Amino acid sequence: MPRPSGALTIDGGAPTAQRLLLVALLAVVPYLLLPQSPLLLDALRTISDNPAVTKEPLGSLFLVDFWGVPLDAPHATGSYRPLVSLSWALQVRAFGPSPRVLHLTDMGLHALGAVLVTLLIARWARSSRWAVTAGALFAVHPVLSEAVSSIVGRADLMASLALFGALLIHTRAPAGTTRWLPAIATVALLAIALLCKEYAVAFPFLLVIVDVALAKGGRGRPPREQVAVWVGSFVVLSAYLAFRWMMIGAVGSVPMLGEGDHPLVGQPLSVRWATALWMFVHAARLMVLPIGLSAFHQGYGALSIASSLADPRALAGAALLAALAGCGLFALRNQRDPVPAIAASLFFFPLAPSLNTVSIAGVLLAERYFYVPMAGVALLVSWLLTRLVTSQKIARVAVWSVVGIAVLLTALTVDRVADWRSSESLVRATLAWYPNSAVGWQILGHRLGLDGQDGEAAEAFEQSLAVNDRSPKVWRNYAVALLRLGRYREAADAFRRCLQLSPPDLAPLWRGLGAAELEAGDIGAAVAALRRAHELAPEDGRASMLLARALLREAQRHTLAGETQDAVALVEEAAALEALPPEGWFLAGLVLVRAGEQDKGAVLVDRALSEDPELLRKKHRAALELNEKGRYDEAAEQYREIVTARPDHWPSWFNLGRSLLLAGRSAEAIAPLEAGLELRDDAGARELLARARAESRHERSEPQ
Repeated sequence: MPRPSGALTIDGGAPTAQRLLLVALLAVVPYLLLPQSPLLLDALRTISDNPAVTKEPLGSLFLVDFWGVPLDAPHATGSYRPLVSLSWALQVRAFGPSPRVLHLTDMGLHALGAVLVTLLIARWARSSRWAVTAGALFAVHPVLSEAVSSIVGRADLMASLALFGALLIHTRAPAGTTRWLPAIATVALLAIALLCKEYAVAFPFLLVIVDVALAKGGRGRPPREQVAVWVGSFVVLSAYLAFRWMMIGAVGSVPMLGEGDHPLVGQPLSVRWATALWMFVHAARLMVLPIGLSAFHQGYGALSIASSLADPRALAGAALLAALAGCGLFALRNQRDPVPAIAASLFFFPLAPSLNTVSIAGVLLAERYFYVPMAGVALLVSWLLTRLVTSQKIARVAVWSVVGIAVLLTALTVDRVADWRSSESLVRATLAWYPNSAVGWQILGHRLGLDGQDGEAAEAFEQSLAVNDRSPKVWRNYAVALLRLGRYREAADAFRRCLQLSPPDLAPLWRGLGAAELEAGDIGAAVAALRRAHELAPEDGRASMLLARALLREAQRHTLAGETQDAVALVEEAAALEALPPEGWFLAGLVLVRAGEQDKGAVLVDRALSEDPELLRKKHRAALELNEKGRYDEAAEQYREIVTARPDHWPSWFNLGRSLLLAGRSAEAIAPLEAGLELRDDAGARELLARARAESRHERSEPQ
């Protein structure tokens, strides 16, 4: 039909094959540098460090959570996305753990998503002339960059694409009696979505809302023709929830979250719902004004929670949802236009179960949740353009405005994708917008610690603790950084604080506390902590080694105090651990010899020397170096250890006497020099002995 006089000639155009290809290309353009980015953050745990993805049989992916933990394990996360993990496993086994291949795949999924959104807009809107425009804006929008760039966002991409495909197949099915092939395909795609992302539990409800809205608007089939699909969708949903309950023990929630991990833990349901209302506002703001993007919208300095349903923030969220619902109902009832209702549903339903309304999730909000909601925004943009652009002049202004907005959005997306080049750049981008983000400082500190920048890491952890001092993870990482910096007393205090906030049976925390106490010189406290660590994890070789060291140190203290029985008991406990290095066996033997257990001590010394024949030579060399540095007392102690282990080693007796003499301890020097001369006559030793005796007499004769 020829275009009537005065009709618009400048618009987004119908979604022809060429224009859909353009939308797909636009979706890829902002991400052209993404394949150079490495695996970051959660992607390391879900792919590189996940044996179910990298090497175990593919069937095992259906028996573990998203991180590779068995579903029935106490520390399983409850995140069950086996089809996403399966997609990674197939790629990793075909191409290796290549970030480039993984990123390129996600870029392709996003391009397909943009095409499907364009087709859905064209299907649902009264006029399709702005469908391509809206699809292009969806394709380049920066708020979707996390879903595309983060690798773990593939779960959101796959679930969203399954939903878009189901809606497209379902709503394009011809009218008349139920068509079983489209119905089966629709239900199958919804089942796939459920196995890709947990918030897909909302998709069957969304399908019903879309069907009802289209029917009320005269653009869809009557409800009686949809019943089979609806029933099938909810049967699949019920089966999924039943499976989760049987295998995981919960339909949602992340276990082992404490108050320091999540600001909503321990809060009443009303606070969670109030905060969810506020998160809807924050999500809408990011979709309309995509600045302040962050991969760490996790509360505690980044996002605030609403204190009650009467909180102004909660009321703002309620007003937003009421406005969307009101607009949708008004257009549907008075204009028989289903688009606003569908757009509002696309915004609301995927977010509702993700915002801690039913159970506590790991975060308050994540931008990767926005993929389906952003499709609703794109649909609304198309609807607004169709209604507002009523003349050729307005059309020209609208087109150029949209082009300008698209260019700006593309530039913002390119800039945001650049943040994903490293964990540090990503978290620093967050801190630029949210300088009080406790999680941001925590992740920055962890990253700096991995790079060996322990001083800067400790400062970052201090910033995090200044915002939220109830996070055991931050206290633990802070303690490790302090330990590496040699700030042992502070490290011990940090480990102790971490234990107060954590379950009491975490062996690594007790081991860390013991190591800090040992280095700080509080041997009794170190022994107690390390005994607890060994009790909890007897297979932990590091804990056993540290405990053996601490026991020997404590045994030495008892020996010096004359408490020989206690010293012997401690040495025997250390020896039973079988975790001592040669130096440790040597020291254990010395303690026994000094405690009067010469035979037992000799056995341990012999073991040390058999494991390291160069041990005495090393000790002798160390003593010589100490003498050269003028550290005569320390050198004397080294020589004393040698002669205790080997009483017939006459050079060490002479060197011990010489070191004591140089240290100004002439009276003590006499006995070792005499002992050496009994073993072997030496002119130099006789001169040293004479000097020691003379200086000793002189010291005694001096007036006190």
